[in-house]
Amino acid sequence: MIHWGIIGYGRIAQRFEKGLSYSTRGKLYAIASKSQNQKAQDSHRECVIYTDYDELIQDKNIDAIYIALPHQYHYQWAKKALFHHKAVLVEKPSTLSVDDIKDLCHISEENNVFIMEAMKSRFIPMINELKTLLDQDIIGDISYIENSFCYNSEYDEHSYLFDKAQGGAIYDVGIYNIAIIIDLIKKPILDMKVDYIKKYDVDVYDKVTLIYENCQVVMNNAIMSNYDTSMVIIGDKGKIELTPFFRPTQILVTFDDGTTKMYEKEYVYDDFYGEIEAVHSGILEGRYESERYTHKEMIHGIDIMKKVKDMMV
Repeated sequence: MIHWGIIGYGRIAQRFEKGLSYSTRGKLYAIASKSQNQKAQDSHRECVIYTDYDELIQDKNIDAIYIALPHQYHYQWAKKALFHHKAVLVEKPSTLSVDDIKDLCHISEENNVFIMEAMKSRFIPMINELKTLLDQDIIGDISYIENSFCYNSEYDEHSYLFDKAQGGAIYDVGIYNIAIIIDLIKKPILDMKVDYIKKYDVDVYDKVTLIYENCQVVMNNAIMSNYDTSMVIIGDKGKIELTPFFRPTQILVTFDDGTTKMYEKEYVYDDFYGEIEAVHSGILEGRYESERYTHKEMIHGIDIMKKVKDMMV
């Protein structure tokens, strides 16, 4: 049985915990939280509860650690966990710089310790069905993709979302848009354009255009906008639509003759379960990366994200 520790016990960690509860290969062993420590203690009589993250990392009974802290702390604690030979599942974005993600991957490979960014989209059954359909040429050659991950949040000066160093739309949700594009398109990017709106010192809306050979991609991200999590993929034989694009359970294919076909695949338990089982497989098989979401892809995603951020002058 793989024993997990959680660092940071906010809403996303509690959803992770539920996904883990379905597994027969792993269980929650410990939680380290500063702001939610009392809540963790009250609801987890069977778990070890720490207020110190280092103490959790040093616990010899822990095999894997899920890091669900604000973005700027991911690199620091993932690195410490790897050096203590703990497998790591780190929330998105895994780091805020390319050098940092390269460093984590290097440590992982040198010590044969598993690490993966928590990109659950890669392990959603409907996403894998989508890739199969595209490989079967269901809509022909892809010429255009547009996806959106936009939602509306209230301004909070104490929230990491509005922290100049780690906040904004591209850091918060843009990595989802980027990750699915690099999953679907394996060509090099020829050009990039970024339009954005800043408010409260962070980007609250981004429109990123990526130019590939014979294909254009538009990605929309927002943290203060109307809710939209859709994606459309257009080919020379039809189009595919899915919502939400990062965890769909159905996709609609519209062919050029006007006919349509709906494909459906439910989650296995929930949308977290697949990525958790990917970590379990990696640990049990002695691997340092997931075959479905490799270190190279993680680095590529952070590289695109950082280039977009750097274009916001």
